[in-house]
Amino acid sequence: MDESSGWENQVSSSKNRRSAVIGVASALALVLTLSACSSGTASDAPALLADAAQPSATSTASAVAKAAREAAAQKAADEAAARKVAEEQAAAEEAAKKAAEEAAAKKAAEEAAAQAAADAAAAQAAAAQAAADAQARAAAAAAPTFFANCDAARAAGAAPVHVGDPGYSRKLDRDGDGVGCE
Repeated sequence: MDESSGWENQVSSSKNRRSAVIGVASALALVLTLSACSSGTASDAPALLADAAQPSATSTASAVAKAAREAAAQKAADEAAARKVAEEQAAAEEAAKKAAEEAAAKKAAEEAAAQAAADAAAAQAAAAQAAADAQARAAAAAAPTFFANCDAARAAGAAPVHVGDPGYSRKLDRDGDGVGCE
């Protein structure tokens, strides 16, 4: 409801009250007139009737003041409701912001955990490769350091044999390029 229709309702209500006061005053005047007639002082009746027919200024001022107080109270209630709605909206926005921050933090933590797991898997694979290389070198070192011919070097898994490798000999390298059993 907008302010103008609220004020119109209050003015209409004030007019209805004034009409009711005038109606009551008229009834009172009638009663006083009848009572004055029955008591024998008919000369007082017109004065009593005139006084009763006009609403007093205090009752009209009182009605206007009451309407103003009611309007002020309604305005204060409307303002309080608007403040409450604004506070609730601000609280909802703050809660949504906090939830978004928590979701971002959770996602970042999950990504960090996934990266750490990938790094650990890569380190484990590197360690396994290093162990396999060490085992191959140990196997090559454990292999005989002399091969009777290239068939023996191939059977031991050492062919081709390079200069500096265990089991290399000049007789296994026919062309003299440093690689035997090619």
